[in-house]
Amino acid sequence: MREYIVENEFVKAVRNAGGVAYKLTSQTANGLPDRLVLFPNAKTVFVELKAPGKMLRPLQRKRRYQLMKLGFPVLCIDNVLQIKPCISAILSWTTGTPFPEGIGAKIPDLEISALPAKHKDMNDFGDTLEPIAPENLTEFYEMEGGENE
Repeated sequence: MREYIVENEFVKAVRNAGGVAYKLTSQTANGLPDRLVLFPNAKTVFVELKAPGKMLRPLQRKRRYQLMKLGFPVLCIDNVLQIKPCISAILSWTTGTPFPEGIGAKIPDLEISALPAKHKDMNDFGDTLEPIAPENLTEFYEMEGGENE
């Protein structure tokens, strides 16, 4: 079975249950889940859909970790038999409480590796630059304006 079959069945089931499953696409952030699922009462869940037996790529696992740190449930579904239990879990879930575990496909934990000492200040959200103190920008502003103004 191919991924698009699982995805189409999932979207139909969400719609039949009274929700919407928007396709997520981003020009600036790769690895986001396939669908943003919304149900009444602000129930918001991200869902990655896979062909049976396929695993999340490392970047997808990182995005899942980032979204979960922000408090959003992120599920992976790789079989049509997982759709009904997933929707039931979403509908019975109360926002602001932990989402039930064990719903959807098994996702291996993201391996956390230690950063080199010079990058210890980076946070878990994937920043690539350390914050610059405003006093360190004075040279930049002086160069930009020039002395002839």
